[in-house]
Amino acid sequence: MIKVSVIVPVYNGEQYLKKCLDSLCNQTLDNIEIIVINDASIDNTASILEDYRKNNSNIRSITNKKNKGIGYNRNKGIKEAKGTFISFVDCDDYLDKSMLEKMYNKAVKDNSELVICNYYMMQENGTEIKNDINIVDENTKTLKDNSNLLLDINLSPWNKLYKKELIEDISFVEKMKYEDAPFVIKALNRANKISFVDEKLYYYIIHSKSETTVVDKRVFDIFKVLDLILDELKDNNSEYKEAFVIRTLFRYTLQQRNQKDKEVANKFIDDAFIYLNSNFPNWKKNSIYKRRSFFKRMIEKNKKLTKIAIKL
Repeated sequence: MIKVSVIVPVYNGEQYLKKCLDSLCNQTLDNIEIIVINDASIDNTASILEDYRKNNSNIRSITNKKNKGIGYNRNKGIKEAKGTFISFVDCDDYLDKSMLEKMYNKAVKDNSELVICNYYMMQENGTEIKNDINIVDENTKTLKDNSNLLLDINLSPWNKLYKKELIEDISFVEKMKYEDAPFVIKALNRANKISFVDEKLYYYIIHSKSETTVVDKRVFDIFKVLDLILDELKDNNSEYKEAFVIRTLFRYTLQQRNQKDKEVANKFIDDAFIYLNSNFPNWKKNSIYKRRSFFKRMIEKNKKLTKIAIKL
């Protein structure tokens, strides 16, 4: 029986792939499979994978003839997975050697469909960045038990262990930025039991030109993503749902300071306020949002001040 299937999409990952694969091959949990999907890489990725596959029988390598994108590759990995549980790893990140064992044991002990651990945020030079994630107490069983999960849990798929049965009917959005957010929200919302391991077991590496730091015209995809999330959460606590959308949009309005095209930046800010006012006319009165500092709220909720702030 395969306990955990680890899905690793790779595109031109030669610089980081060995460290990632070493951390997977040295896991203390037995009976795992590592599914690496080479997304038509044009660097030395294929050669590295072949060397590892020869020496590690639990590595399965799949190669795309054409570049398909990370959403497609994760969906493909789910279909290929034979494990009882599934984990996702980005090829430039790595794991504590005990991560899968601790997550799996927690899932089995609690009969959980979703297990979440804490993680390190690291710069490329090895410097740790302050990480404000809050691991929720053990009284939380589902998202409906604790709506604050919408605000406390990061929306990346990689520091989590999923029961395969939970996510077989959930898929990543393809050919769109922020494809992982609807997937994680759906898993959180549909899980009958959620557990937490209060240890930093995943090493998330932040690159200066990674998908998460580059700001371009694809930022407008966030509106489509939020539509998908709101549809999933239509029966959930409205105040937390509103606070989630407010926080998400204001994170990206302020990120427009890194947008090269200032006309695009200004249009995104305009559209963000239109989206908020259309979906949540009274959002400025949200009690959860009011917990933000007065100074931050003064800038965020004022479109003109936001545009001035990103210019500065």
